[in-house]
Amino acid sequence: MPVIQCSTAKGVQFAVVRGEITSGFSERLTYHFSATKGWSLFVDDVRLELIQVAGASVWCWSPGFYAGEVCAELFDDQDKYVGHYRLDVAPDSSKLGGETFAAMLEAIQGFDPVLLFGTEEAQRGIGSENDITTPHLQYARLRRYGDRLLAGLKQVTHKPLTSLRRQRQPVSAHQIKSLDGSAIRKALRNPSGLALLHPGPIERPPLNTVYFDVSKAYEDQDNPANQAMGLVLSEVIRRCRKVSSALATVASKTRVSETRSPLTPRLGRRIAYLAALQRKLELLERAQPFRNLKSRRLSAAGLNAISAHPAYARAYRYGWYALRSGISGEVGEESLWISPTWEIYERWCYVMAVSALKQLLPHFEWKCSRFKTTDRVLWRAKHEGVTLDIWLQVVCPAVDKRPYNDFSSLSRRRVPDIAITLSDVTGPQRFIVLDAKYRSSRFGVLDGMKSAHLYHDSLRWLGRKPDASLLVIPRGGAVRQLEDIEFQQQHGVGVIVMGTQFDAEAVGKRLSQMLGIFMC
Repeated sequence: MPVIQCSTAKGVQFAVVRGEITSGFSERLTYHFSATKGWSLFVDDVRLELIQVAGASVWCWSPGFYAGEVCAELFDDQDKYVGHYRLDVAPDSSKLGGETFAAMLEAIQGFDPVLLFGTEEAQRGIGSENDITTPHLQYARLRRYGDRLLAGLKQVTHKPLTSLRRQRQPVSAHQIKSLDGSAIRKALRNPSGLALLHPGPIERPPLNTVYFDVSKAYEDQDNPANQAMGLVLSEVIRRCRKVSSALATVASKTRVSETRSPLTPRLGRRIAYLAALQRKLELLERAQPFRNLKSRRLSAAGLNAISAHPAYARAYRYGWYALRSGISGEVGEESLWISPTWEIYERWCYVMAVSALKQLLPHFEWKCSRFKTTDRVLWRAKHEGVTLDIWLQVVCPAVDKRPYNDFSSLSRRRVPDIAITLSDVTGPQRFIVLDAKYRSSRFGVLDGMKSAHLYHDSLRWLGRKPDASLLVIPRGGAVRQLEDIEFQQQHGVGVIVMGTQFDAEAVGKRLSQMLGIFMC
């Protein structure tokens, strides 16, 4: 079944071809795939539900709030892998066009790729530079290279490299074909050996009672190449255990959300895959040449031997690919799960705000700080007593808790998308809150304004309320009064539009004016 027929709710039909990218999908819509009895179709490790539509069996799938390439895998009635399908999901056209959304992804990945990746079903290509890693990235690489590593290691165990070594050991005289000088000298110090070797007419002992210490060659598998491969094997096994434990922890702490794809069903299948991979690797670890290794280490001799042997080189390469970290640099064949579209828009707004202010304020000294959670970032700029902070997802603890970096909330704990503060030793302080909303309809904008009012009334920085609390939306025009600058100055709330690079530059200038910062 290499080709699957897909149909939409509007009756549009198209073919999904194995191994090829198929477009035509969009977030928040429903699709039906032609099904075969007893077969299974998994989309990002989640088995699709089989339903009846017009008397026919179909698999039902509805992409969530995400856009990008999604992997589907088909299995037959014997649970054997048939093939994979690449589904290209487009963003909601009523909010952002495909080209605009792609530009946002490029901007985030170029500025700070950590902000791009999450746990949605959609994936995006990544590089392999820097030392960034997460359990999801580690799993993605184990899943991509694990089976190929297994195949390579099996070739190694079938015909392992050996080193020719010599070892001195006692051998009966009647089994010896030749003697070296060392064996003769040692034998002459023994009465029976002396009697056997003496040229004179004396009584000679039986040959099977005299032993000579001779040098004997043998093939040794405990060599640098196998030690290096053994190290890679043990590290991949350790990585499987570590990632399984981390994913289990993530699954236990995952909360149900209407705007995120459920993660727990996918994690169950991923943990099962890691357990199976670990078992297969442990079986190989108990086979030769790995079973009797005295040490596992990398060495120049080992790497040279590996590079000269195709089977070893292939297994080592896939082991290294499975263990490496990093997502920056030139994009290759690897991919990683990304965040939902609304979160990508939030983070793009942050990237654009920071980039615009950095461009307007080049005379400031800029520095980025990271925290335990990857979605919390602080860019700080300083110049002549002025400190400008631009926070992503800063925590504002509840009124009865200790403030976090001078942020607090008069009600419960709040986490605004973007918080911008300015402190000047000789001038006034400024506090601006931006709440990015992936909405553009009149109802969506008006409904989203409740968060602008909530943040305006409840958030505090150094005991001061925000000078402005503004929604950021990708497309304007639905409620123009909220976009009016005079309205915002009068009420402290409103809407600003940021959906393109040009919009971002205008927003940067507006923010600098609101903060009262001198621009070069």
